[in-house]
Amino acid sequence: MLRILSLNYEFPPIGGGGGNAHKHLLREFSLLDDLHVTFVSITDKTEPIHESYSSNVNLYLLPLKKKSLLYWRRGEVVRYLAMHYGFLREFLKTHSFDLCHVFFGFPTGLLAYLYRAQMPYLVSVRGSDVPGFNKRFSLDYILLRPLLKRIYSSARAVVANSQGLRELFESQFPRLKAGVIPNGIDTEMYQPVERADNPEPHLAAVARLIPRKGIDLLIEACAEIERDGLPFQCHIIGDGPEEESLKRRAQRLGIAERVHFHGRMEKQDLANFLPQCDIFVLPSYAEGMSNAALEAMACGLPLLLTDTGGSRELMDGNGFIVPPGDAHSLADRLRAWIGEPGVMRTMGKRSRMCANAFSWANVARRHRDLYYQLTERRRES
Repeated sequence: MLRILSLNYEFPPIGGGGGNAHKHLLREFSLLDDLHVTFVSITDKTEPIHESYSSNVNLYLLPLKKKSLLYWRRGEVVRYLAMHYGFLREFLKTHSFDLCHVFFGFPTGLLAYLYRAQMPYLVSVRGSDVPGFNKRFSLDYILLRPLLKRIYSSARAVVANSQGLRELFESQFPRLKAGVIPNGIDTEMYQPVERADNPEPHLAAVARLIPRKGIDLLIEACAEIERDGLPFQCHIIGDGPEEESLKRRAQRLGIAERVHFHGRMEKQDLANFLPQCDIFVLPSYAEGMSNAALEAMACGLPLLLTDTGGSRELMDGNGFIVPPGDAHSLADRLRAWIGEPGVMRTMGKRSRMCANAFSWANVARRHRDLYYQLTERRRES
């Protein structure tokens, strides 16, 4: 049995897609009897949590007070590193592992790097831990690049969650290589439903409301198709610092009655809501591989995405890609779909077929195979 130490500085409800992906992975690992996984992360509770998903998957969640569940301040990152460095220093005195698997090259990857003499490590890069991914971190990338290079160079392997992110990683660190294991989807929770066509097509966007997600472009595109007199309703699901400014933009453009802000939804509520919609739109400026797009695929929605990150890897006759930052291209595609409901339905069915290849069970097995490869251990048959 392989002993894996798994680290992440995010875990639901703290953080976004990276923490959610890790939780699904741990659930799948609990069904594999040849792995023993110890997961260490944080909680928004006031006391430490030690729980088990099964006899072979144990979680240690350490309390860290944060101002926002979705965003990290530099001081919070420093506190996270200090707390978890101390925890691991004591924990590793009585526990040993064959491999450490970290999500995010920084800050989590720094912990694995500091304990590299005790165990080899694997880094899953997720997006903003790769220089050039997020404009908001341009200064941080300049300061962190030397450290990131050391972290990635010392890793046994680096894995991206999309081909697009892999290409960005290798362009930023030309002497390093990365593999690809995509995000997964819970294809049992997220499923299409039989329903009548909506008289007004419903657009859905699921995202943190930050500039990188480009939701302002979707609102601009909605204003264009509103001026054409086309019927639609737009649903924006998620919260974040841009929420009020986006609401004001919709009001200023005269489409406030057509653009509905739902805030953050719990997973089951989202799984119930998405199948009632007709089109999924995510006009991001940068993505790794969008969990929200994968979930929309599983619900049988056609995808309208921007040409960034893993978008092309999700397309196989189930949607369209437009240039990032171009509200007019978004509007043009929405016009065409609203006028062709049969095309929307056909592409939606294709989305569900494509989604089956991204099950979390498949993703977990690929990680397990990589663990054995990196530790040069053979899996018992």
